[in-house]
Amino acid sequence: MSYESQNILPKRTSLKLVKEFLEMLDYRYLGNWDAEELGKIQSYQWFERNDYKSWSGVELSLFKKDKIILIETRTNAGRSYYDLEHQNKTIKLLRQYFKGQFFTDYGKSTYLHPNGIASEPSESGCYLAFSAFGSNLIRVRQYFDSRNFNERHDEPSGIYWIDRFNPKYFSNTLILPFIASIAEDFWKSTYIALLKYSTNKEKILKGNRISSERLAQVSEGQLSIEDAFAESIPFGRLSMVCKHFKALDSRIDFAGVLKRPYRRRKKSLFDSLEEMTEIRNEIIHSASSPIFLDDDYIQDLLNIIHDSVERCYTELTKINDWKFNKGWGVGRLK
Repeated sequence: MSYESQNILPKRTSLKLVKEFLEMLDYRYLGNWDAEELGKIQSYQWFERNDYKSWSGVELSLFKKDKIILIETRTNAGRSYYDLEHQNKTIKLLRQYFKGQFFTDYGKSTYLHPNGIASEPSESGCYLAFSAFGSNLIRVRQYFDSRNFNERHDEPSGIYWIDRFNPKYFSNTLILPFIASIAEDFWKSTYIALLKYSTNKEKILKGNRISSERLAQVSEGQLSIEDAFAESIPFGRLSMVCKHFKALDSRIDFAGVLKRPYRRRKKSLFDSLEEMTEIRNEIIHSASSPIFLDDDYIQDLLNIIHDSVERCYTELTKINDWKFNKGWGVGRLK
């Protein structure tokens, strides 16, 4: 589902003025593309990163039809309150400044209707971290599902010097570090979103180990102090991740969440992720001694990482009384 609009500007409207006006509304020019019926279309996007206001941003297209300038905007179903608010603002100001008429999905001269209220910044930041994780998980699932090997590589031979050259095994040893990295990205991005608005931030930052290089990036506006601090602490091992979050907010007990029973298994999600980290480290640091990971293990790991991250995100929504928001899905393997 998307939310769309079209502003039709009067004849003789200056294209130069329209472009300058879009710049004042903080739209970024992306480039041109050609459409058969409409000719050259100029693409723009608005995306507000401050306080995690944008979730998808606002897409804008500018083109001419019969010498009349038309401006179309679009936000998708995953837009934030602020995305739709800026879309309405764009429609309204174009109408006020250039006149003409406009249409939206709700009809002529009718603005779009935002649903609900704006999320608090930390909630939006955690949601975006969860959404980015979902997008990355979908990427690796699509790769895993679409791989195609020769029949002679379908089953292991059991002979070390043959299997070490089996592309299926090699592919699986590439997949595991990527799975580990998308989990690490989720932990770090979520931690930053919470740290930025934490009442405990001063205490946490007192123990900073930020390098001079990162401090220089903070000074130049390339990094936030929270980003720089998060870059200075490890998120690769789950036991350390849990300690970081617990120190930030005593209510956050990811270790407890991940040690709860899981699908009647003896091994918890926590132990499975710790094992993943050990294997990842061995793959990275011992490339000359290949590890053979079969498809069943990778399938199981994809389910485990999905369930682990979703459990932790769900816990955050419960602790903070946020709405659980999941606009993606991958389905289970086996």
